[in-house]
Amino acid sequence: MTAVATSEIDAFMQGLIKRNPGEPEFHQAVQEVVETLMPVVLEHWPYREARILEL
Repeated sequence: MTAVATSEIDAFMQGLIKRNPGEPEFHQAVQEVVETLMPVVLEHWPYREARILEL
């Protein structure tokens, strides 16, 4: 995984944790999905523009 993808994942997760505090199981599940999908989202800008991960 690239440094860019890692920093994007960290930023995404920080926002998610801020919006959903106190739900560690949810955070872990989202982290696992985001680690898989973030490289694809970064390569395909229409996904990013559609905010597909936030949905």
